[in-house]
Amino acid sequence: MNVIGSFLSLSRSLDFSHQGMMRHHRRTALIAAKLGVAAGMETNELLQLLQAVLIHDIGVISWQEKIELQHLDVQSPWEHCLRGENLLRGNRSLKHLAGVIASHHDRWAGNNPSGLKGDSIPLHSRIIHLADRLDVMITDETSIMNRKDRIMQTLRDLKGVFFDPELMDLLDDLAKHDSFWLDLVSPWENYLLDTIVPISYIPLQLEYLSDLASLFARVVDAKSPYTYQHSRGVAGLARFIGEQVGLSSAEVQQLEIAGLLHDLGKLSVPSEILEKPAPLTPEEFNAIKQHPYYTYWLLKPMTRAFPLAEWAAYHHERSDGSGYPFGKTGDELSLPSRIVMVADTFTALHEDRPYRPGMSWGQIAGVLKKKVKDGQLDYHLVSCVLDNRSQVRQIWEALNGAETSA
Repeated sequence: MNVIGSFLSLSRSLDFSHQGMMRHHRRTALIAAKLGVAAGMETNELLQLLQAVLIHDIGVISWQEKIELQHLDVQSPWEHCLRGENLLRGNRSLKHLAGVIASHHDRWAGNNPSGLKGDSIPLHSRIIHLADRLDVMITDETSIMNRKDRIMQTLRDLKGVFFDPELMDLLDDLAKHDSFWLDLVSPWENYLLDTIVPISYIPLQLEYLSDLASLFARVVDAKSPYTYQHSRGVAGLARFIGEQVGLSSAEVQQLEIAGLLHDLGKLSVPSEILEKPAPLTPEEFNAIKQHPYYTYWLLKPMTRAFPLAEWAAYHHERSDGSGYPFGKTGDELSLPSRIVMVADTFTALHEDRPYRPGMSWGQIAGVLKKKVKDGQLDYHLVSCVLDNRSQVRQIWEALNGAETSA
């Protein structure tokens, strides 16, 4: 496990759009890393730059906003910067990135909401801004080799207005080499990054992974007002069940991380489907059914310390094999995976949905008992929830209190 590798894995989730999965964050990271080296940054500075650039659009909440940000001269790009800053400010391990994210669209000449201009804008922000705007000009319409001169001239015209003149000069030097441009359209971003800065340099501790998971849980839950506490609710309930069945403290913390990240793949689902106040069409339900698959493959490269991908992504599997998308059966589902299944099912029933209000305790109990009877959920794990009503209620009261104080 390493910090940058985890950022690389999770940043892919930010690149879902109506066009499928883009490469914006990874390619912007590659450009930024090259600029950072050219600017003389030391390894630790480069690693902090990579952390920031790989989540620079963490505050984008809709696919429409992603479309608007693909325009070079987007008129008001700062709303998502401020949302990103707010997400990071209260995060124990990532709060040092908040100021960089807040200013990553600040223009060199000033007139920015931050009040900053010129050298007062953080250097990392200035690098990300230039790298980001270069990346949005790269399209698949024509060969990059046939467009590179026009791209550079467009960026030069904004030198000293949008962009730091010294960074623009460094980019000019880099852009003289055809390999610079070919790197940007190659499929080997991770390898190329590792040749620039050792991305395995910082080992990933469990506490850091927990903070990173908390950040992405908030991003996922912001997709819809109906799910604004869902991932944290699943994580809290999974932790409680894990404690009830005697898992170790480390396993309980790992289980909580899986709960926080279980719906990461929902960033692949358009908000209009998640918020539809009517039954889904078969085509829309097929879009929903893809999300655990994406959760699995986004998380699979992240850690070998515990099976995070399986614990998180199997939450729609069922012990009788009737679940999706993998069709796993009881023997293939570990205890932690089955715990997240129960926690997710309970939490979804408890919450309001666009097509129904949240269910009462009695209604939830009826649904869960039916699923136990049908062989879909584990009797013992469901009992850990239904036999501890007051403690389960406290989980949601704690969430509401945390939301109020945030």
